[in-house]
Amino acid sequence: MPAYVSPGVYVIEKDWSDYSPSLNSSKVGILGFASQGPVGVATLITDQDQLVSTFGRPDEAEGGFGLIGAYHILERTNTVYYTRTATVSASVADVAVPVGTCPWVAASGLDPDYDYLFAVNVWDGAGALVTGDTLWYTQTAASADSTYSSTTDALRATIEAETTPTSPFSVSVESSGTIDFIGTFAGSGAKVQVVCWGSNDSVRFPVVPAGTTIAGITAYSGVNTQLSSSVGSTSLSAVASNDGGTVIAAGGDQTSSGLVLVPTNVSGGAYVTKTLYPGAGYNFSSTVTTYGRKTLGLQDYVTSQAGADNQFSLLKGGGAVEAYTVNLTQNTSGTSLNPEEVINNTADETNKTSDFILGEFAIDVSSRDDVLWVPPLTWGGYLVNSNNGAVNLVVTKGYGAASANVVSNLTKYWKLVNGTYDFLGGINGDLGDGSKSFTDADVKAAIIGNGAAGNGIYSFLKEDISIDIAAIPGCTEQNIINNLVSIAETSQEFLAVTNPPLGMSTPQKAISWSNGQAVGRTASLNSSYAALYWPWVKMFNTFTQVDEYISPDIFAIRQMCFTDGNFDAWFAPAGLVRGRLTKPVDVEYVLNQGDRDAMYGAGNCVNPVTKFTTDGIVLWGQRTTQRAATSLDRINVRRLMIVIRKMLLASTRQFVFEPNDAATWQRILNAVEPMLADIQSRRGITEFKVICDGTTNTPLRIDRSELWCKVIIQPTKAAEVIVFELNLTSATLGTSIPGA
Repeated sequence: MPAYVSPGVYVIEKDWSDYSPSLNSSKVGILGFASQGPVGVATLITDQDQLVSTFGRPDEAEGGFGLIGAYHILERTNTVYYTRTATVSASVADVAVPVGTCPWVAASGLDPDYDYLFAVNVWDGAGALVTGDTLWYTQTAASADSTYSSTTDALRATIEAETTPTSPFSVSVESSGTIDFIGTFAGSGAKVQVVCWGSNDSVRFPVVPAGTTIAGITAYSGVNTQLSSSVGSTSLSAVASNDGGTVIAAGGDQTSSGLVLVPTNVSGGAYVTKTLYPGAGYNFSSTVTTYGRKTLGLQDYVTSQAGADNQFSLLKGGGAVEAYTVNLTQNTSGTSLNPEEVINNTADETNKTSDFILGEFAIDVSSRDDVLWVPPLTWGGYLVNSNNGAVNLVVTKGYGAASANVVSNLTKYWKLVNGTYDFLGGINGDLGDGSKSFTDADVKAAIIGNGAAGNGIYSFLKEDISIDIAAIPGCTEQNIINNLVSIAETSQEFLAVTNPPLGMSTPQKAISWSNGQAVGRTASLNSSYAALYWPWVKMFNTFTQVDEYISPDIFAIRQMCFTDGNFDAWFAPAGLVRGRLTKPVDVEYVLNQGDRDAMYGAGNCVNPVTKFTTDGIVLWGQRTTQRAATSLDRINVRRLMIVIRKMLLASTRQFVFEPNDAATWQRILNAVEPMLADIQSRRGITEFKVICDGTTNTPLRIDRSELWCKVIIQPTKAAEVIVFELNLTSATLGTSIPGA
């Protein structure tokens, strides 16, 4: 306690308002295959649309009913943790976006005593003329701008003022008196044409006669200054025209074609984007259906802007889901537009910008064994490899006589090549890959996982994941099911729900399977943390548009969630009130009274899924797989105990490290007793008693820093057998019954 010395009024706040919080008992863990989404991670899903957008359509994955089960269970609860599993055959989808050079023409030897006129034409990567422009600039007017010290800079400033991100070209100063005119588009189909005229005080630009055009541009004709140009890496010389006429002399216009690195296994290069996770759901496909075109999967969509920039968009199902401005330069300023940093790269998967992809620069992309390269330091710089050395690459020049492949390490003005690029190569890692089954070693290893990695079934054991029910719908392999049940017992957190395989043609075979005496099962299921249902049920699959049999564990869990939402977890999820199945249309086997007696009695533990003539399909049992005759051989009692345990942990954790004395004991009683009284009022227990005093906390336990609290519970049992005793009496006895 603080020591108060000076007079005054002091206020101390102490919180003794301990109470037990309410808990959601319908948190379901489902493990299964998928065509996309994270692998080995229990991912919170709160509605059906989120499930499909995260993990793909159920009909895109093969093996079990994980996704379709989660889809239907989400109609009864808003908390499903879905863990996607995948075998070692799983592969990411990827696509190589080609990189290339923009076409450029270098105008050199510009004389400060001349005015200049430039006509510029640009063709895009598909070879289509985008636009043309005629630019007339006077050195006298430009040099008045004191911002620029040299004549070339002044001319560049004037030209740059005419360019915007949507312009078909840009300019760059290479050296004093030299300007590069650069087409906006990259690749072997892109071209830029520059026509230049120079004029001094004695030789002015004459007027071009009407109708005179140069490559579609109405141009001003005049006297050319001595002009030298570079096309790609090849130097060319312009021819001076001194006749003052209307015809431009040969060589007066310079046309350059862009270059493209061809992504082949011989050589080449590209910006390769790969999906964060494996799966065929990322592969692009487009089909025409009755209702129109259906587009699935991912695409990269690239459009160019003037200068170094590309607009890079990621399309999903034909629509843009992400967009970035990028350029192919290294990060030297700390504010890079390098796509490896803007989008993601493989070295930094913990701080992703994109929700879907990683990217990297690569050579030899078709082999998928990428040799990485890095972009140049500047847009006008040369391509270098990961060792910062010059790279000789096979490039394709697609204009005129120079269309053959050339080798060059002088290529510059690198950009992504415009286009739409489809993702391919994704593999799910499910049972459809190589016709696998749940009995294959790699499938079992993937589903079971391991504790160190926290994947597979072990993903449900993480501290930040709390589930109450779990299943691997459609999977009946005994090693997998036994591991699920074992983890349920170890954690004491959830009930594992399963079923015999499809094709058990008689109740006896289903019973034998549960007892470990049938093909596929060599040991009986015996745990209060597991429940077993049979037979399978038939329903219409809205994704495949056909009727099919699916495992009954899905509908058992649905009814448990329905029970939680409309009653409480300790009510039996069975019978006509809480066990009616409204979606299934048939059952694999129609059970009679004798079948149900055999499945449910004499130490057996199979919960019947019964088709009644008038009442429909109903869950007609609520046994756990525990064989010993105790209260825990019923699902409602096991789920009651799971709820009470979680509520005790949540409401008493705050007492750890508190003094182990009567005051703390009383606080625990104050928190626990109202909780149990509330459950009693809601028909979960009939009697209870909580003891937390000196009898439970002996001196030895206190010395061990242990605080013990004994909770005695009498659970409410479900009325599973209702018997009416009919007594007949004679008239002489009236209503009195002998021996009643």
